[in-house]
This record gives sequence, C-alpha cells and structure tokens, in this order.
Amino acid sequence: MKNLLINLLLASSVPLILFSLFKGDLPPSQPEMSSGADSIVNVVTEAGIESIDGLSEKKVQFIPKPVPVAETPPYSFGNPAGCSVSAPNLSSEEMLAKVQRELGDTLNLAEHRMNYIWNGPLNTMMEVGNDPFVYEFSVNTFERPFTYKADVTATTFLTNGFVIWFRQYGSNFRLLAIPMVPGVLESPWAGYVTAYWQKDGIPNDEHIFPVTKKLPCHWVVDQGFVSDNALQKTFNFDWHMPDYLTGGRQYLASNCKDANRISQEEIGFWDAASMCGPLAWTLIKDANAYPYRIGNWYADAMIFTDANPKWNGRPWAGFDPETYTVFHTETPMPGYDFEHNGNLYPGDIIYSYSTLYQSNDERFDHIFLVAGIDENNARVSITNMVRNIPTFDCFISEVNLYTPGDLVNGVINNEWNSREFGRTGVMGFDVFRWAWETYHLEGQSRAYTVRLGDTLETIAFDWKVSPESIASTNRLNLHDPLVSGMTILLPVPEVQFK
Repeated sequence: MKNLLINLLLASSVPLILFSLFKGDLPPSQPEMSSGADSIVNVVTEAGIESIDGLSEKKVQFIPKPVPVAETPPYSFGNPAGCSVSAPNLSSEEMLAKVQRELGDTLNLAEHRMNYIWNGPLNTMMEVGNDPFVYEFSVNTFERPFTYKADVTATTFLTNGFVIWFRQYGSNFRLLAIPMVPGVLESPWAGYVTAYWQKDGIPNDEHIFPVTKKLPCHWVVDQGFVSDNALQKTFNFDWHMPDYLTGGRQYLASNCKDANRISQEEIGFWDAASMCGPLAWTLIKDANAYPYRIGNWYADAMIFTDANPKWNGRPWAGFDPETYTVFHTETPMPGYDFEHNGNLYPGDIIYSYSTLYQSNDERFDHIFLVAGIDENNARVSITNMVRNIPTFDCFISEVNLYTPGDLVNGVINNEWNSREFGRTGVMGFDVFRWAWETYHLEGQSRAYTVRLGDTLETIAFDWKVSPESIASTNRLNLHDPLVSGMTILLPVPEVQFK
C-alpha cells in the first residue's frame, strides 16, 4: 500500500509541495518545487513528514492552493497626485503653512488674507482672524477671463485637505478655503463643505463664482468629511468621446417663437438671433466635454457672449493654453477646401469673421460647434440660423456644414454665403481644437507630465482614453498613486478620428 501511494504521487500530473506539519513551511534548505499549474496540492499528514519515504499511509489530505482574490479598493477614484496617503493630523494653521510652502512665491497668503468675510447661509459678515475653520484671500489676478490661472493654487489647497470656493464681490475676486479638521462640520461654514460634495451643489451664497470641482484626498474620505458614494454622484469621468448631437437635439426649434423660448428658458440668453456663442457653450457643457481644470467658462456662457478673438480674446482667452490650439486663416470660409487644408472634427469650435466692425448689412460673425459627422462624412452642427428675407425668422437647426471634397453644398457654402441668411467667414475664421482631439488625430502615444491633483481617471477623462489602457501602458495598477511632475505615456488612442 505504501509503495502504491508513492507511485501514485510520483506519477501525478500535478506537482506536489510537501509541507512539514511541525515546520509550517518548507525547510530553508529544501527548494520549492516549481509548477506551471495553478492548482498546486499540499500534502499534510497527521504524523508530519521529513521525506517522501516517511510518508504516512493514513489521513492524507489534499488541499488546493488558495487562489488570491483581488481586494476591492475602498475608493472609486485614485488618490490625487500631491495628496498624502494618510491624514496629516495638522492644525488648520499648520495646513495653511504647508500650502504656503508649496505655493512658494506665487502667492503670499498672509498679504492677501481677509479678516472680515461674508457668511452666506447666516447672511452676515464675520470676523475670522482667529477662526480655525475658514480663510479667505484676495486673488484679483484670477478674475475672469483668467480664472484658469488659479488651477494650481486651488488644487494646492485641495491636495492639502481644504474645500475651496471662489467668490466675487463686484470687482473683487476671492478664494475661500475651509480646512477639513475636526469640528468643521459643526461650524458656521459646514454648508460650504457639504455643498462642495453634492453634484451641482452650491452653498446659499450669492457671491459664489462656480468653477470645476476637484477630487479630495483619500484621507478626507477616511476621516468622514465625504463618502465615496457622494463622490461617485458628484464626479463624472466618462472618458468616451463626447456626444454633442444627442443632447443638442433637445434644443431644435423650427420658428423664432420656439427658438426664443429655448434661448431664454433653457440656454439662459435673451435673444435667439444672437445666441450662437451661448448655444455652443451649452452643447459642450451638456456633453461634459470641458477639461478637468479650474476656469471661468464653468460658471456661465459669458466667455462665449459678445466674443471676438481679435478684439477681446474671447472665448479662447478663458481656457488654459495647454488644453487647446487655434488655427487662423484669412481665407474666406465659403468655398474653403477643408479636405485639402485640414478637415474639421467633432469638438472643434469655429469663430467666423465677417467685418472688422459691426455692419448693418447681411454680414455677421458667428460661433458654432462641430457636433458630429454623418454617414456621408458631412460635418454636422447644431446652431442658430437667422433668415433675413423675404421675411425675418430664426431657428435652431441641425445643419450640414460641408462634406469633404464638396466646395458647393452645405451651409458654409450656401446659406451662410447669401443675402437670405447672411454672410459669415468672408474675412476668414478661427478653428479652436482641444488637445485631446489633436492627440486622437495624430493616432500616436505621447508623453504626459502628471499635474497636481491628477488621477488615472482624470487623465483618462481629459484625453479620452480608458484609465485601464493608461495603466497598462505604464505598468501601473488602476489605483497606484501618481506623483506630480512624473512623466507617463498616453497609449495609442483606442478610437481615432478618420
């Protein structure tokens, strides 16, 4: 029987590792037997073993090797670059001092600190010189349209455990910072904390200037200031290509009465005939297509209102130059050979010029978004249209702008080059293109420098590639922490523009 059992063991196709019951492991002098199989079998006897010859014939147990189970991360998003792994256990003043060290000479917090500030929920001014739960700083250099320049400053506060809001008092622009320290949720500033972690939440404060919200450090979740469930509801990092058309079709209107109602009630602009900028802004925001950055474009459509890049820089001046490029041509837009000179793609924003000055004739400046490409390769937009003759009327229409290779058809070549609908682009045009579009058009991997506050999810969102593909390209796990300033590779885009 003994020899039979030995022969069975030696003939088995599954390698065996023999463990001593007394040792609890292989002796250091005994090498572990290699195996290419996952189901390694442990042989354990009641008497214990020192060698195969001493194997007991009784009470032999074959125990499958446990298969490691991947632990489910307790967070839905990575720990933002710049965040500590655990709570720093600092006082609010120590937290503020750490922010100042990281900001360096870019902003002297002590010089810009306010001692008397407004509390909206309480509807009163408060003396806060010794208040450990709130700080406010004058930051007029970040006033619109240059609010995007506040991104690093705001993110520095956030990665050090503050909730931040911007506030505007006439021409005065302020940064409100509330530290996540024990007692803050029982303080007069609790409403500013809870509102930050609500989707589209804004505290009861008329001076709030809304900007993009950003993820907190993991320790802020650990300490109970916000739940992971609340973060999942607040943040949408869908990395897929934005769908401008589906959401945009809800605004279509076949006459001026309906167009004006939609403009006023849903877009928030008083006149359908001149709503082109606010409409383009709305389509982009509805598609969740603005970058994960602080910027004044988030608050409202003002950056797209009364815009003229030649005169006031708007709307381009309101965005971080790292996030886009602008192509300008003086060549008239009607009859322009896009196929030869460079096609337009979904996400492109066009500003078409008519005259250097306002004109009383049929010429007009226009802003419109390239919202899609149809089955015939035509470039499609949802935009307002104004008919001047034979009778005035206005619409919000889904239109074909042009088809590559066709210099005759499409609204660019027809309706927007006529007395009936007016002429635009006769003095050239700008093409504003997001950096992620250029990346997909090139179809190549590219180096990316991790920014303060980044996670794999936010990078994936900004560049429209999956976080899994970024992790795989860089041999990272999805929840590996990133370090601000490190260089990673963005993969070859999974979906490329054709």
